[in-house]
Amino acid sequence: MSDELTVGIVFSLVGGLLALIGVFLFIRTRIFIGKAQAVKGTVIQMVYSRTSSSSSSGGYAPVYQYKTLDGQSFVMQDNLSSNPPRFQVGQEIDVLYESENPQKARINKWMNLYFAPVLLGVLGLIFGGIGISLVFSELLRFSGFSPS
Repeated sequence: MSDELTVGIVFSLVGGLLALIGVFLFIRTRIFIGKAQAVKGTVIQMVYSRTSSSSSSGGYAPVYQYKTLDGQSFVMQDNLSSNPPRFQVGQEIDVLYESENPQKARINKWMNLYFAPVLLGVLGLIFGGIGISLVFSELLRFSGFSPS
């Protein structure tokens, strides 16, 4: 087996796995949105975190407070950070939370809901496309249809 064919197979498998994870996260997000309750929340703090201990770069993640429809109050820190910050302290935001588990909440913005599924899906398509094209070109070469 040639190195190019091996790389093509590995890229195809990695791409397929990334795409499947992206689809899984997308479906999970859609199910969450379908069952979630919508309320208003308030950003109460912006927390800075470095990307790694040796890095000087990092981002700001919002800490927000919201009340469920039955009056329970919760404070959550978002998983998605950015630099510059996308939110300001005191800003009112839309929050989605699960009725059965109100601690499971997310900010109702496209980036907060779909960033990870879209990123993994696109990376999966890129890796998978490169892999399939490498495998296909090697198969054509082996069968004598390629000019190389």
